[in-house]
Amino acid sequence: MPLKAAGYFREFKPESDEGPSLVEARGKIPEAERSRIGRYLASGVVFSASSWPLSDWFTGEKNIAPHHALTDGVWHWRADLPYYVLRYGVALPDAFLQRMRDLDWKCPVLSRQELHALSEQLSFEGKVQQKLRKKQEKEAK
Repeated sequence: MPLKAAGYFREFKPESDEGPSLVEARGKIPEAERSRIGRYLASGVVFSASSWPLSDWFTGEKNIAPHHALTDGVWHWRADLPYYVLRYGVALPDAFLQRMRDLDWKCPVLSRQELHALSEQLSFEGKVQQKLRKKQEKEAK
């Protein structure tokens, strides 16, 4: 089953208008719920890492989070998503919030084998998406 994505806002990809809007998602999570959601997100397992830090899209503040991707085995998200939830109350998919509730706000710990399988799956899915984009670009010309 493919991993579901959360927090990959279109403002983070200027060349694309796909995905939810960070601006429109702002302020959707009540203050009272932000800390437990933020803790869940921050305790996700890192499965992809890059070397440069991320900045706040709204203010330009530097080094708000490392450029990592985290997962709970079903969902994956950028490492700056807890920051955006805590500071701005950005909306998350209802199904993701329900999963957090179902797990009593405790992010599961994944084994090395589970992480490896997820990484392989995402790599394969990325290659398929890249091929589809190239095909669509050719067809559009």
